[in-house]
Amino acid sequence: MSSLALHVLTLTLGLFFILVGQFKVTPKLFPDIHQDMKHEFGRVNKVFPFYKMTGWRPFAKNYRMTVGITEIVCGIILILLPGRLKQLANVVLLAIMLGAVYTHYALGDKLDRIAPGIIFGLLLFTRLIIHQQGKRSSLNVKNEPMVVEAKDQTKSNRQESVDLKPKDKKKSNDKKKN
Repeated sequence: MSSLALHVLTLTLGLFFILVGQFKVTPKLFPDIHQDMKHEFGRVNKVFPFYKMTGWRPFAKNYRMTVGITEIVCGIILILLPGRLKQLANVVLLAIMLGAVYTHYALGDKLDRIAPGIIFGLLLFTRLIIHQQGKRSSLNVKNEPMVVEAKDQTKSNRQESVDLKPKDKKKSNDKKKN
């Protein structure tokens, strides 16, 4: 069950981030949304998270393109590639969502602007949890038969050792003589 939920959630998140990243990168499919993203990143750039530490903030266009391309690449990785790279893409997207929540909060935006970052951040976090639980349960399933077999072997070894006691051998030899 967790495997099906993990696959559905991974596919949905991957497609979502490819679509949202495309909004930020190119106006070809949705020019109105792209224009809104351009305006939004001009506003977002003012509260760049690392500005206080570094004194540097990127140009709005570069910031928008970097976030958009990162979302597209991580979305593709979520859909197509297996293993640890998929988990890394999940963590990168989670960091972007946390940054989005911080940025909208710092700008004083209302909940309707903050909510998508919170919701998709929670979905990404949920995906990580489901992956970890599936990983643990598969390890437990792999280890259980080995433990059972070891117990069965111990019991059979005990029975053999009971059968081969020296006293039992003498009795069986005495019976054979009679």
